[in-house]
Amino acid sequence: MIFRPWLTLRTAGLVWVLPLLLLDASQATGQVRDLLARPEFSLTVELPETKNDTNNLLSQVDQQLQQAKWQDAIDTLERLSSRHGSEFISQGKDQVDLGSEYVYYDELKTYLQRRIAEFSRQTPEFLEAYRDRIDPLAKEDLDAAKATADPEVLAATINDYFLSSHTDEALLVLGDLLLERGRFNEARTAWERISPRFRTPEDPRGVLLAMAGQPMWVAVGGIDWKQHRDHVAALLNEAASSASLATIPDTDVDPAAVWARLCLTSWLEGSQQRAAVELELLQQLHPAAEGYLGGRNTNYAQFLAKLIETNPGSTAISPSSGWPTFAGAYSRTAKAMQERKVSDYEPAWSVTLDVQSLSRAPGNNGFGDVRTLEDIPLIAEDGDALLSTFPVVMGDQVIVADENRVRAFQLHSGLPSFPVAGNQVFKRNDLDYGAFLTTGRRVDFNFGPDRMRRGSPLRGMALRFLHALGPARFTLSSDQTKLVARIGTTAIGVPYVQAQFQNPADMVVFDMRKEGKIEARVPPVTELSGPWSFEGTAIVQGNRLYCGMVKSGVRDELAVGCFDWTTSQLIWRKKICTVQPYGSGLVADGEFGHRSHNLLTMVDGVLYYNTNNGVIAALNADRGRMLWLTRYPRMEMVPRSLERAHPQVQRNVNPCIVERGLVISMPLDCERLFALDAATGQLVWQTVPGGLDPTHLIGISGEDVLVSGEQLFWVHVDSGRIRAEFPSVDQAHLDRGFGRGTLVGDQVYWPTRDKVYRLETKLADDGSIVPAAEPIDLSQFGEEGGNLVYSDGQLIVAGPSRLTVYTPVVDDKPPPAASPSQE
Repeated sequence: MIFRPWLTLRTAGLVWVLPLLLLDASQATGQVRDLLARPEFSLTVELPETKNDTNNLLSQVDQQLQQAKWQDAIDTLERLSSRHGSEFISQGKDQVDLGSEYVYYDELKTYLQRRIAEFSRQTPEFLEAYRDRIDPLAKEDLDAAKATADPEVLAATINDYFLSSHTDEALLVLGDLLLERGRFNEARTAWERISPRFRTPEDPRGVLLAMAGQPMWVAVGGIDWKQHRDHVAALLNEAASSASLATIPDTDVDPAAVWARLCLTSWLEGSQQRAAVELELLQQLHPAAEGYLGGRNTNYAQFLAKLIETNPGSTAISPSSGWPTFAGAYSRTAKAMQERKVSDYEPAWSVTLDVQSLSRAPGNNGFGDVRTLEDIPLIAEDGDALLSTFPVVMGDQVIVADENRVRAFQLHSGLPSFPVAGNQVFKRNDLDYGAFLTTGRRVDFNFGPDRMRRGSPLRGMALRFLHALGPARFTLSSDQTKLVARIGTTAIGVPYVQAQFQNPADMVVFDMRKEGKIEARVPPVTELSGPWSFEGTAIVQGNRLYCGMVKSGVRDELAVGCFDWTTSQLIWRKKICTVQPYGSGLVADGEFGHRSHNLLTMVDGVLYYNTNNGVIAALNADRGRMLWLTRYPRMEMVPRSLERAHPQVQRNVNPCIVERGLVISMPLDCERLFALDAATGQLVWQTVPGGLDPTHLIGISGEDVLVSGEQLFWVHVDSGRIRAEFPSVDQAHLDRGFGRGTLVGDQVYWPTRDKVYRLETKLADDGSIVPAAEPIDLSQFGEEGGNLVYSDGQLIVAGPSRLTVYTPVVDDKPPPAASPSQE
């Protein structure tokens, strides 16, 4: 029989089980392992890059441009864009340390826009010929698009006519429309495309403090304007392209109008330092410039100076109530509101959770398990009792899920949110207590007599099959009324024998106004699509679901998909890359699946995808168009046994944080935390390789991104400098981290096994950490730490085996002045 791993996982049968029954189990298992064992894990990432015929056309364009055959060149460019525009092409790289580089890719259509714009600056005759062809249509279509006041329509039209003589004004209008909708990153990118002067130019003298192509505010923050003003002005007036953004070759738009808008946007989103630097740039280069801003004609610099002196603007990322998704928002950084001082907490209620543990490889006889997980070096959790549950809060309901059930409880009482079908009565320690969906089966491969797939003829046999690599994680997503859960196995790419006993997870949509009624069940596969699986819980917006997907095989194909959940139909699916599966590459003694929990990040209509496989990508959510793709340096990953490989993929629920024009990520296959420019994907900063080894990116507060593992770190959001850590080296007697913390107002709640520390997110003037209140002692209640969520004054702790909600003890006493080291 031919081994066909690409068969859909919904296929049922016993063809690969029979060898285990008819032969000696260890012999049969050994034969499979010998066939499939891989000596090393490949870091190679394959992208859908330009092919030979595409490269031939690119060469043809070069020749036609050199020979001044403008019309022939335009025809070839149109052929390239229409036939090959979605292929990837490298447009640069940064070598940051020995053997490590970040490589930047664009779709070919975007690359051609930038390249032709650069050529047009040097050869105005070509631009004139190009505009003679497109301007008549461009003006009519751009005017119609502006009249709709729909940024999606206008952005698509701009993309079609990017080099027309009318596009710069359209970009100004597009930015204004996006700003009105609070889509700050997109607005900023639209304005920066008007001219290359709004990004850092090449500077041979080294006066500017940023690499070419980075945001200009980074380059001029802290320079001596009195000494270097004329030099900076001359660099910007040259208008030579140095950014990976495609920019207009010439423009009549007043640069002061753009700088004023950039400053206003920074202030509105709460980036005070950025706004101050951009205001100073405006004051230095265009002090007398006037225009329409703030509802009236005004001097830009004077108006913004008064505005910035008032209360700072702030991004609406902090839910006043509820916690709708992992990390509290689809930007993956949010703060819960805390309206009163809390001296302490006490448990209000708790329920039992399904205990999750790491998979163990079969014992020597192929059926038993003789190994333990005690010596597996996981960070901030235990292999025998994982911290797999990440609750969400919708209104006054706390909701949790696992592979088999979804449960909802009233936040303040712990009672089930909905009546139980059939008037069944469950106790709080029952796993089905509060459940409004129960599949009634286990699908985690720990097959015993009670854990077989229903209807299987092997249900009564105590078999132990090969397992999946990596911890299980259970996340949820919601909007105001709809809840989305990934129900089914979290294992992906399992061998065919295991596929007989489990189904790939579906995306299930519930209406929480109707007691959790199932509105839709969206499968990842159809009869024709092949073995696709969902990687994590989808983002829900309106009638759309956005999710990472993987097509299993000898090489996994990673993609981002968009579904209409009302019809379960795929709207678009964009291939990102092809990689070696972790399960078949990291485990040296056989073929294994792996558990993937990749979550997308969504900000301002853009999806950001940390593949955890060498690539970060940004896509337009409306149509799935690739905006940029960055290949980051992967660390060496050594193949080993199943147990020893688990720690290498522990950080498997780590979506990008996107805020203030930065995409901050720490993939599981990278030993550094880094920030990319949200507009271009270019590197802004990175930490020293190996300098951090966290599990959780908690979020951004003030000047820092909070990162945790066994310790809690403050990393400066604009530079990547590690500014503080807790506990420090001289506080080694304090507990180590145990679970994911959360931001509560201006505090960070950080869990250890026995306590929850409450610390100010703002460091003291001397850089020291400031305690906000005494730690919450969980051990006195017989409880332990876990993943934290805070909502409506209640602290929710999802531990390894219990979900506990703590209610506040109100006290108006001021916080203590003692440091944690004085306990």
